[in-house]
Amino acid sequence: MKKLLFILLTLCILAFTSCSSEDIENPNNSSIVGVWELTAWNVVNGFDFNNDGIISTNLLNEINCTKEETLVFEANSVVSLNTTFKPDIEIAQSNSINSEYSFNISCDTDGVVSLATSYTFDGNNIVFGETIASIDGNQITIVFMDTIEIYNEDVTEVIETRDLTLVYTKQ
Repeated sequence: MKKLLFILLTLCILAFTSCSSEDIENPNNSSIVGVWELTAWNVVNGFDFNNDGIISTNLLNEINCTKEETLVFEANSVVSLNTTFKPDIEIAQSNSINSEYSFNISCDTDGVVSLATSYTFDGNNIVFGETIASIDGNQITIVFMDTIEIYNEDVTEVIETRDLTLVYTKQ
């Protein structure tokens, strides 16, 4: 399976392709200015990656990797991403009748990845690069469509995809 990290980093790199050096503050951005911490990697129906008998839709509860990721929104319409959370996840269906899965997860320990770009904010949506995020109170949500790939038993064909929803909570 292609590394989930590669997919997300590619999406993030595409999202963070244009940097702005303007120092003009936008008063409409005041509700999002600050540090937002990654608090959920949500997938519909969830998985039990850690084999504790509990299926969780929040994959952060299932993956034992360093989970430090923040978005920092500045008043001058610049957003920065800082992350160390880059797991490589391979999911294969091991029993199609019972919807059982096997997992291969490894943590990437390459260090911190940081990117910055400009953003626009209209009160409900934040746009940076090709990424559109929604804000609701103290949470920002970004949906990556069809990002989670589930393979057949011998890991030769993708048989299902699921959306990955990242949730950031204001600190």
